[in-house]
Amino acid sequence: MIPNNSIRLITAELLQLFRDRTFLGLMLLLLVLMALATWNADGHVTEKREQNLVQQDIVYRADVELMAQIDSLHNGLATYEKSYTLPTSGVRLTYNNHRLARLPFKAFSLIAIGQGDLYGNYKKIVLYFKDSYEMNSKELVSPIEQLFGQLDLSFVWVFLLPLIIILVSFNILSLERETGRLPLIAAQPIKIWQWLLMKIGIRFLTICGLLLLFTFALLTVFGIPVWEHISLFGQLILVLVFYMAFWFFFGFAVNLAGYSSGKSLIILTGIWVLFVFLIPSIVNQLGKELHPIPSRLALVNNHQAAYNAIESDLDKEMEALYRLHPDWYSEDPVTKDMSNSTGWNINYLAKQYIAQLKHQPVAEAYEAQVDLKNEWSGGLRVLSPAMIVQRALAHMAGTSTQYYRSFLKQAQEYANTYRQYVFKRLFTNHAFTVDEIKNLSKFKFDEQRVSGTFANDLLALLLYLCALAIFMLVMIQKRIKIK
Repeated sequence: MIPNNSIRLITAELLQLFRDRTFLGLMLLLLVLMALATWNADGHVTEKREQNLVQQDIVYRADVELMAQIDSLHNGLATYEKSYTLPTSGVRLTYNNHRLARLPFKAFSLIAIGQGDLYGNYKKIVLYFKDSYEMNSKELVSPIEQLFGQLDLSFVWVFLLPLIIILVSFNILSLERETGRLPLIAAQPIKIWQWLLMKIGIRFLTICGLLLLFTFALLTVFGIPVWEHISLFGQLILVLVFYMAFWFFFGFAVNLAGYSSGKSLIILTGIWVLFVFLIPSIVNQLGKELHPIPSRLALVNNHQAAYNAIESDLDKEMEALYRLHPDWYSEDPVTKDMSNSTGWNINYLAKQYIAQLKHQPVAEAYEAQVDLKNEWSGGLRVLSPAMIVQRALAHMAGTSTQYYRSFLKQAQEYANTYRQYVFKRLFTNHAFTVDEIKNLSKFKFDEQRVSGTFANDLLALLLYLCALAIFMLVMIQKRIKIK
């Protein structure tokens, strides 16, 4: 049972809190920032969805047109003067009918834009384009850099929410001392640290409740079916509650130390700069120094050099290619006649493919270095709760480095499989049928290949809270001994 005097104190504190215009103004500011962030992120996600739909429509229309032309050819309703223009030719699939690899949008995509402000959720699989089989590592090479981007809920929660918490907690005890009311509080049948803990706890629970209400309302207004993903919403709230508790614990500790209001504010602001800006920046810079990424220009030049070298000994290279893929070899004169566009395209695509094989070890080494740096930087996220929460939110939104890297790898694997299928039939002058076009393989993103982070992130935040709790207990014991 809660003692009557404690109930009176809690009731009085709540009344005072909701009469405080500064507190109400900060809560209104938080709501406005969250609303703006949700609106901005929703517009961003909507635009990306529309881009995906446009690309899907392009692929669909191109396939429908190709199948209609094949039907017309078989029914004698259309004729073609040259073999490479035939709708049944693999040349058509190579140049006119690309495939599409799409990264699905998650239910809570708008809570964190992550790397989505730089890259789309689709990748064209175009067989004649050299980069279509590469990892295309133009994305941010360090996940820490995702902390800086467009305004979204992740930005508000990670960067701005701690500042609001600092502003409502930095002078709880010092204000009473500076206004001369502390002796009156000390005369009450409650210890000072208990009174301070109660005041901090009420603010913590109040902001937690308001944040939960704001988040649920905004996600619902912007069309997110929260009830259908209530477990994910619960994970989101749990991460945010732990993150807020971290900052309130610091507020309690600084108040208990007995500093003036000005000094308390400076200390808490310094802690905010340390965990939100300084540590992430240091980790990012160390990652660049310890695991430097080779120049992409050197990577491109290596690929071009491999392509140019093939020209000097093409016959030998083609023999090696057919030894590697004996099922690609054909005696059909159309495939050997360089004056024929089909033969010319086979020769051109073969050179690209051979160059890609020669370039592959260099490309793989580049990608391995990118992954190594990302893993190293990601492993040091435990040095800052801000970095931990940022990763957790980006992972829930499906916009983290891990998601995009996995998507690019899976798109590459799909492109390689699709290339093998089309090139075998192109090199042997196979005539594609309507059923074959209709049943062309489709890309499907395997989310199971992206390891979850929620348990590790929550454990790391819990360890921070435990460490702070021990630190506060030590401070309380010292304060009691001094008295």
